[in-house]
Amino acid sequence: MPQSSQHNHLQGRHHGHRGGAILPHRSIWRLRWAPRRLAGGVLIALFFTALLGFGQTAVATLWGQQMVWWMQALALPGQFALPDLAGIGLLAMPVPMIDLRLADTHPLALAGHALACASLWLLAGWLPDSAKPGAYLLRFAVLIHSASLLYFWLWPARFPHSLISHIGGGLRQSWVLMLLTPWLHLFTYYLFPFAVWQRLLLTTLTLAYLALLAPLQYASHAALLVALGAVVMPLLHLLLGVMVPILGLVALYGWAMSWHDPARETGPPAIEGHSHAG
Repeated sequence: MPQSSQHNHLQGRHHGHRGGAILPHRSIWRLRWAPRRLAGGVLIALFFTALLGFGQTAVATLWGQQMVWWMQALALPGQFALPDLAGIGLLAMPVPMIDLRLADTHPLALAGHALACASLWLLAGWLPDSAKPGAYLLRFAVLIHSASLLYFWLWPARFPHSLISHIGGGLRQSWVLMLLTPWLHLFTYYLFPFAVWQRLLLTTLTLAYLALLAPLQYASHAALLVALGAVVMPLLHLLLGVMVPILGLVALYGWAMSWHDPARETGPPAIEGHSHAG
């Protein structure tokens, strides 16, 4: 191929038929690892970790007060008390003692749950195509609860978990997620050329969301367990446990990625070239 023709061929690979430039797809852009931005992100993550450490007592007290208030407001039967703050530590979150009387797993109650599962499975099949994701999620929930029903039918006395462990474990998971949030943002948000105030605002909003959600989420779990019995605990743990705050965390992250960022409006110039997929 003549040299001029080869040059025109290579030029054509980077330009459309109207002469416009074909930019590399965003999936093969590479971030410019600016040392100052990375160092700033580490400092922000350390700042929030220190802030959580100093504020842990306040969070534990808030969660305990909220949980006890909801137990009293809902008139749930049992005993509940504020957390003991004596053994507090960054990875040791004190939680309130919530010990409630749960409904018995009577065979007739299990039969009612089984009838509800069958009805929901059929209902999911009648949903329109536009609602298929919801139908799959509904049937996944039915499968989880059906397995729980089978377990309680065969071995009702061998269920190893209690409401105390469910509530306490859930609140501790929420606290660990709060501790991880700044470091998750370090590797998924702080590395992008957003302003410092945007990085601080995203993490602040996410931590506030997690702190406010935890007592509300597990107070609702307690009310459902009192009404329906321990048979719904696997469903609450697997589908409505830590997945709920994680979904909110991801939603806030997606929203923050859409914030105005002049450095990214120029596209590839903010990126360090492109690489071929291996």
